[in-house]
Amino acid sequence: MKILKHTATISFLVSALWSGNLFAQASTPPPAFAAIDSYLCNFNDGKGMADLNAVVAKWNKWMDKSKGVAYSAWVMVPVLTSVNMPIDVAWLGVWANGNDMGKGMQAWADENGGLADEFDKVMTCSEHSSAASVNIRPPAEGWPGKSGLALFSNCTVAEGKTVQDAMAANRAWSANLDSIGSKAGVWAFFPGAGQNNPTWNYKLVYSYPDYLAYGADWEAYTNGQSWAKAQQIFGGTVSCDSQRLYQSVTVRDGGVGPVPK
Repeated sequence: MKILKHTATISFLVSALWSGNLFAQASTPPPAFAAIDSYLCNFNDGKGMADLNAVVAKWNKWMDKSKGVAYSAWVMVPVLTSVNMPIDVAWLGVWANGNDMGKGMQAWADENGGLADEFDKVMTCSEHSSAASVNIRPPAEGWPGKSGLALFSNCTVAEGKTVQDAMAANRAWSANLDSIGSKAGVWAFFPGAGQNNPTWNYKLVYSYPDYLAYGADWEAYTNGQSWAKAQQIFGGTVSCDSQRLYQSVTVRDGGVGPVPK
């Protein structure tokens, strides 16, 4: 993870996210955002998951010893993806807020003890980017667990609509997920520094505890006719591209909750 050797310049999110307080309604406070830290990587020649796990074990010891800010992390491998996402592994981390992000990045830049070089020997990362995450629907009890699934799709707000309209649609869809007993947690990730000029407005991210929960939602959407409800809720407001499914393993549970405080 070579980029973390250097102190990064953090850019604010796209101005549209903040202008007019797009998420806030008159009777509710604005949402709390968590700071997302993500890498898209490929293993170097002769390296694989066992090599990464060995470095992660050392990194966890360093994290424990440094007694730094809370940080949770997952290693994800592709399950259902296409050639437009040619990666072997993704790293997804989260801090509770921007202040913690700054402290965590500074500590790693100043005193990572050579672990950055060890990560670099195992994999090469084509992207290191940040995002602001807001929770739309809390995940199932027991989250994050030792492993699970994550679904990602890029979503674009329709012309004449706002991010607030899109979030209202996602909240309505979450009510539908409640009605079918879904175990999915749902987040929106808004692009920050390191993104390659995205044409989409946010990533819609689902988490599932296992394939059984994922399959149950698939069944409800298709044979259960929830697709018709989705068209009614999202039609003309927001459109999302094809979902990508990843198997995730929790490599550090720093206690950062789905709704940051």
